[in-house]
Amino acid sequence: MDKKKEEFLELLRETFRAESAEHLQAITAGLLTFERASAAERALILERILREAHSLKGAARSVSLAGVEALCMELESVFSAIKRDEISLTAEMLDSIHPTLGVLESLCGSPGAPLSPEGKESEEEALVVLKGIVRRTPDKRAATLMAAVASQPYVAATAAPDTVRVSTLKLGAILLEAEELVGAKIAGNGHAAELRLLAMDLAHWNQRRVRETARQRRGPQGATAASELLESEMLYTRRLENSLRKLTGSAHHDALSLAGISDRILDDTKKMLLLPCSYLLGALPKVARDLARDQGKEADLLVSGEDIEIDRRVLDELKDPLNHLLRNCVDHGIEKPDARRELGKPSRGSVTITAKPVEGNRVELTVADDGAGIDTGKIRKAAVRLGLIDAGQAARLSEADVTGLIFHSGMSTSPIITDISGRGLGLAIVREKVEKLGGSITVTSTPGTGTTFRMLVPLSLATFRGVFVDVAGRRFVIPTAGVVRVSRVTPDQITTVENRQTIMLGGRAVSLVRLRDVLELSGPDGRTGGAARPVVVLRSVDRQVAFLVDEVQGEQEVMVRSLGRQLPRVRNIDGASSSGSGPVIPILNVVDLLESASTAGAPGPIDAGKDTTPERRGRLLIAEDSITARTLVKSILEEAGYEVVSAVDGMDALTRLKTERFDMLVSDVDMPRLNGFELTAKIRADKKLSELPVVLVTALGLQKDREYGIEVGANAYIVKSDFDQSNLLEIIRRLL
Repeated sequence: MDKKKEEFLELLRETFRAESAEHLQAITAGLLTFERASAAERALILERILREAHSLKGAARSVSLAGVEALCMELESVFSAIKRDEISLTAEMLDSIHPTLGVLESLCGSPGAPLSPEGKESEEEALVVLKGIVRRTPDKRAATLMAAVASQPYVAATAAPDTVRVSTLKLGAILLEAEELVGAKIAGNGHAAELRLLAMDLAHWNQRRVRETARQRRGPQGATAASELLESEMLYTRRLENSLRKLTGSAHHDALSLAGISDRILDDTKKMLLLPCSYLLGALPKVARDLARDQGKEADLLVSGEDIEIDRRVLDELKDPLNHLLRNCVDHGIEKPDARRELGKPSRGSVTITAKPVEGNRVELTVADDGAGIDTGKIRKAAVRLGLIDAGQAARLSEADVTGLIFHSGMSTSPIITDISGRGLGLAIVREKVEKLGGSITVTSTPGTGTTFRMLVPLSLATFRGVFVDVAGRRFVIPTAGVVRVSRVTPDQITTVENRQTIMLGGRAVSLVRLRDVLELSGPDGRTGGAARPVVVLRSVDRQVAFLVDEVQGEQEVMVRSLGRQLPRVRNIDGASSSGSGPVIPILNVVDLLESASTAGAPGPIDAGKDTTPERRGRLLIAEDSITARTLVKSILEEAGYEVVSAVDGMDALTRLKTERFDMLVSDVDMPRLNGFELTAKIRADKKLSELPVVLVTALGLQKDREYGIEVGANAYIVKSDFDQSNLLEIIRRLL
C-alpha cells in the first residue's frame, strides 16, 4: 500500500474510532435497558441493537478490521437468534455478552494497532463465547473472559473526544455574526478614511496659517489681516469640532456594535465546544451493573439530562467525581437483595443521576440512591478516631454537620480496605475536583431511605470571577471560588504557633504565609512598616491558609487562556489572562498554592552531616509461599523504609508473630499448612495479636472472598490483578 493510501486509511480509522464508540455505547445501553424492559418493549430494543451491530460490522469492513467484523457478525447471529425466539436472553447470557463488548471496545479503541498475545487470546475467547451462545453450548472460556474483564479497574467514562460534531444551526449563527463583522469593518474603514482627510486638511490649514502670518507681518495692515485670520480660524475650528464630534459618535456606535458581535461570537463559539452529558453519562449504567454484580447486589442506574451540553473541560474534570460517587452509592448505599426484601424494598436497588441547568450559567448534577443512607453514628466514631473532632464535639454536632464530615480525607466507615473502597479518599477527591471547577457539593441523607449528592458546577470554564492581587511588583489573579475572605492584618496580630505564623480570623487560628515566598518571587516587598497589610484567605476541602499580599486590586470577570502545549503543567499556575492594557496576568491554582504553602517558610538548611538513609517506619512480616511474589513485595517495602521479615507460609508466619514483635502482617491467602484466612482468624483470636493490622494480598477476587476476608478480621484486601505498589504503600501508611 502506498503512503497516500496508508494516510487515508489512518484518517478513516480515526473516524471509525469515534463512530464505533457510539455504536458500542448504544448496544450496551440497549442490553441494559433490555434487562428491565417489558416483553412488548423488548422487540423494539432488540431491533435497535441489531441495527447498531450491523452498522458497526459494515464500518469495520470499510476500514479492513477483520477481527472487529467477525465479532460483530457473531453478535448479529446472537441477536438474530433471540429475535427468532430460538434462544432466550437470560441474565447469565448477558453476563457472557458484556465481556465480549469489552473486547470489542478495546479493538475499536486502537483500530489497526498490533494485538498483544493477551489481546489476541481475548479476541479468540470472545468469538468462542458468542458462537457457544448461538449453538446453546456455553463454553468454559466465558467464565475466563468474564474474570479478565472484571479484573479491569472500573472507569466511569472515556475522556471527551478530540473532535466535536457541530450542528449546521450553530455554524450558521456564527456565519451570520461574521457577516455582521464585515459591515463593521467597512464602516471602520470609512471612518478611518474620514479621519485621514481631516488630518490632511488640518495639516494644510496649519501651512496656510504659517504663510498668512508671515505675510501679515511684512504688510502695512497687520492688525486687520490678523483679525481676518483669527475669524477664519475660529470658523475652521468649529467645523473641525463638529466633524470630530460626528466621528466620535460613529466610533462609539461601532464600538457598541463590535462589542455585541464579539460577545455573541464568543458565546456561540463556546457552544460549539460544548458536549452533551451523554459523553460522560453514557458508560455509567454498565459500570453500575458490573459494580453491583461484583458485590452480589442488584442495581439499576437511571440517567436523565443526557442532552444538557457542558464545556468538554468541565466534563473531563467531572469524570472522576461521578465515578467515585457511583462507587460510593453502590458499595456503601445499596443493600443486598435479601436485606432489601427484609426492609420491604424492591430487591433491585436504584441509583439516579440527573443533570439540569440552573440560573447563572451553571448546571446541577444530582447522584442519588435508595439505599441504607449514611450512618451518622459510624461517622462520629470514625471522625473521633481520626482526630478530626473530640468526643464532646462529636456529641454536639448536628446531623447535617456530621454528614458533611464524609468529605474529609481519610474518612471511611468501611470495615476493610479493598480495590473499590475503604481508603476514605474518594469523597475528598470529589470535593476537591468540584471546588477546583469553581463549584460546590452538598449531601443529604435519610437513614433507610437513601443518600443524595448535589454538585453545582459551571457550564463553561472560558470565563470566571477572579480577585486581582499585586505581589513583588507583579499582578496575579486568584479564582474567587477559592477565596474565603479578604482582610487586613497588622504585625501585632501575627503570632507564632509550632514554628509557623498564624492569625486569628473568625475565632480560629489560620496559618499565614507570604505569597511571594510561595511563588518564590524576588522584587520589591511592598511592606510599609507597622501598617496593616492585606491578606487573602484561600480554602480547598478542609484546608484554609491566609496569604499575605502587597495589594488587592479588586474583583472582575476574567477570560482564561491556556499556557499552550509547551507548558501543560506549571506548579501554582492554572492559566493566564490579559488585562485591558495588554500585559499577560497569571491565574493562580488554589489547590497548588495550599500544597506549596505547607512547605513555605520551613526550617533552615539541612545539616550536611545528617544521615540520608531512609527512616525505619515500622517492622512488617510478609507471609507468601511464592518466592517471586515474596521478593517483589519485600523489595518494595524495604525501599519505602520499612524493616521487613519474610515467612514462607501461614504456619511459619504465626510462629514468628508469637515470638517476635511486628507492626503489621502482609499475607497471601492461598498457602500450604495455614492459609491467609485461617491465619487472620487465629490472629484475631489471640489476645496479644488481636490488634495487629492485617493486609491480605491475593489472587482471589470474588466478592465472597472479600466478604470472608471481612468476617475473619482483615483490615485490607488487595487483589493481585489490580496490584499497584503505590496503593499498597498508601494502605500500609494509613493502617500504621
